[in-house]
Amino acid sequence: MATAQAILTPLFGFYDSLFQPLLQLGPYPSLIFFSAVLAALFSVIYYIFLDRERADEIKEKLEEHQEKMKEAQEEDSDGEVSDHLEKSLKLNQKFMMLNLKPMIATMLFVGLIFPWLGASFAPNMDFTEQNNFTNQLEWAGNEVQLQFNNDTQEVTTLNQSAELNDYVSAHGVDWEVTKINQIDDGAKVRMNIAFIKLPFSLPLAGKALNWLGFYILIVMPLGYGLRKMMGVA
Repeated sequence: MATAQAILTPLFGFYDSLFQPLLQLGPYPSLIFFSAVLAALFSVIYYIFLDRERADEIKEKLEEHQEKMKEAQEEDSDGEVSDHLEKSLKLNQKFMMLNLKPMIATMLFVGLIFPWLGASFAPNMDFTEQNNFTNQLEWAGNEVQLQFNNDTQEVTTLNQSAELNDYVSAHGVDWEVTKINQIDDGAKVRMNIAFIKLPFSLPLAGKALNWLGFYILIVMPLGYGLRKMMGVA
């Protein structure tokens, strides 16, 4: 854990300096940019590392067995259904193994950039007696002071107060208080930028779509479209 922190701390500082002009455009343009770049990068990785010829061959065989399995089901031939199902499962396993190399390469980039994205768009903040239950909510080099009331469990800033799953506005966007964890001398509070407010509360997402949900909304169709164009979908 200490080794990971030793690597991430200077890396976070580098990212903060590098991407500060982009972050100053606001959370929506910056996250759309990161999502598009990562979708393109992951597509290129799959294009380079995936054995496309072997993948197409496996797909064709899978389609053949699935077609024959449907025919066998219509003819009530249980033996043939089981045979084609078993072969399809083996082919799926081979296809997963083909995807392992590009998947490992993409996970390397995920490990390098996602912790910083989480720290930027959904920071965890310490509020303790030692810091008088105050902390700084940062965005693109700008700071807004937050205070935490350990008795009422409320976050206060700019004449606004919010309990768990409520919002405060800062840096031009709404921030949701998504988690409050009590510690010996105070609390750890997670603040999430509310990208899309929901009409209901979800167990993991809360009352708003956070950066990860917004990222997935953008990167899934974009990534699929790019891989389709490259012939690696």
